[in-house]
Amino acid sequence: MKNCKQLTFALMLCAAFFMTGCDAQQILGVIENIAKGVQQAMPAIRDAVNTFQNVVGNNNNNASGTQAVANNQPEGNAPNQANVNVTNPNQEDIAGTPATNTTTNNNNTNTQTQPNTNTATAGQAEAALANYNGGRLAPSEFARLFGPVAREASRTSGVPASIIMAQAALETGWGSSAIGNAKNLFGIKGTGPAGSITVPTREYINGRMVTVQAAFRKYNSWQESIADHSRLLTTSSRYAQCMANRNNPEQFARELLRAGYATDPQYANKLISIMRSNNFYQYDN
Repeated sequence: MKNCKQLTFALMLCAAFFMTGCDAQQILGVIENIAKGVQQAMPAIRDAVNTFQNVVGNNNNNASGTQAVANNQPEGNAPNQANVNVTNPNQEDIAGTPATNTTTNNNNTNTQTQPNTNTATAGQAEAALANYNGGRLAPSEFARLFGPVAREASRTSGVPASIIMAQAALETGWGSSAIGNAKNLFGIKGTGPAGSITVPTREYINGRMVTVQAAFRKYNSWQESIADHSRLLTTSSRYAQCMANRNNPEQFARELLRAGYATDPQYANKLISIMRSNNFYQYDN
């Protein structure tokens, strides 16, 4: 722009010289200056032309291509959750296979492909659970079997149904191990209504995974195990902070770890992963 102004000024000056009758030498000097000005202005003129062409080209491309890009944008393309490694009182970790899902995590909000929530009565749900003889279940079948019972237990105790289900899935490897015939869904140690059973279990001690012998509670039924678990969490002051977060299952899981429910430092993360990837939150009251 500066060079263009110089060129205009030079032209005006030249015209003035002609009008005032300046000699030839002066006119040649003016012309020489004009030529220099034009030469200096050419790069700026070329840049201006190139910029104008680029702007026009980009506008044309955007006008024709914006809709195509928008239509090709995938919807709900969150990756599936990784398999959850769960531990049980037997010898090794078991990989749980969560249901196929598309997760949008906003605290406890999850939209996923899940089995329909069973509308059976509490009595029917308990009867179905009573007929279960143990053994590994697919996550969807696990939810169908335990979901309604966990919901009813939650209404009585306040322990989130999603926590009940996630702990049962984690501690048993989706039902594959309930500590022999103890029907112990939650890995609770001590003596239960039906006595106890001593088995080797792997625990973290001083930061190392070791195998120890431990006595675990034995129950007469799955329902009895669920009721005892709820009683433990609601009556022990050790888990008071858990119950203070009964409306936030994920924080409840973190408080379980802080309270020392399990020695695995990843215990809370595993519970949260199970709840999210299988949308166990749908069973919460």
